[in-house]
Amino acid sequence: MITNKWVLGKSDFDEVYAIRKQVFGIEQNCPEELDFDETDHYALHLVLYADGQAVGTGRIYHDGKTYRIGRIAVQKEYRGQGLGDLAVRLLLYKVFERGAEEVAIHAQTYIAPMYLKFGFVQEGEEFIEADMAHIAMRLKKEDFKLPSSCGR
Repeated sequence: MITNKWVLGKSDFDEVYAIRKQVFGIEQNCPEELDFDETDHYALHLVLYADGQAVGTGRIYHDGKTYRIGRIAVQKEYRGQGLGDLAVRLLLYKVFERGAEEVAIHAQTYIAPMYLKFGFVQEGEEFIEADMAHIAMRLKKEDFKLPSSCGR
């Protein structure tokens, strides 16, 4: 069974930390000081559970200008089951529920095609962030669409 919870700031951050450390730190070799930042203190974090085990995460925050989602990660053994897609759906529903008219992301370039399925539009050229290739993308609320498949 897949369930989820929302964590505000770092009040209950252990599971978020463990997932991101594994995915970004160990698998993608991202230095901890580039992954974990001040935003974690005020962001709304999503935790996905598969049969009670924390297996995925992502976050929402407002940067003073626009809402952003990011730090979406799924444990390796749970990938390919639509959990990344589910995380994006839940984050987008939550951000639009909070009144956002648009949302911005810095997507790792290899995963950008998944975001296109939701209606995100690429902005600008590829750039390096946290030692990885990224692309800026934006989604307006009126362009939000649900992909027909769950990322499979």
